[in-house]
Amino acid sequence: KLKNSERFSKVFISPDRTPAEREERRKLVAALKEKVRTEPQQYHYLRNGEICSREHLPRYRTTDDSEENDSDSDQRMAEAVLLELKEAFDGFEQSIDKRLEKMC
Repeated sequence: KLKNSERFSKVFISPDRTPAEREERRKLVAALKEKVRTEPQQYHYLRNGEICSREHLPRYRTTDDSEENDSDSDQRMAEAVLLELKEAFDGFEQSIDKRLEKMC
């Protein structure tokens, strides 16, 4: 319908993933689910087509944590946030590097 309309006749919609990419993604997600099942003590996620793992972030402080030292808790939370930001930046940097390699 879009192709026959005057307004959108020049618009091309491409699929997000090819059938081969979808199959590869299914296998990757299945492997991720298996890893989550067998290693529940770790946090597992997908980044740039790979399974990554790390320790779980500490839970957020609640009013029930009154016996815990606030400064220790704040320090652990700050370290966890910094780790998360570093991992995100590293993934972004690797993504940019891969795109630049493809362009050259």
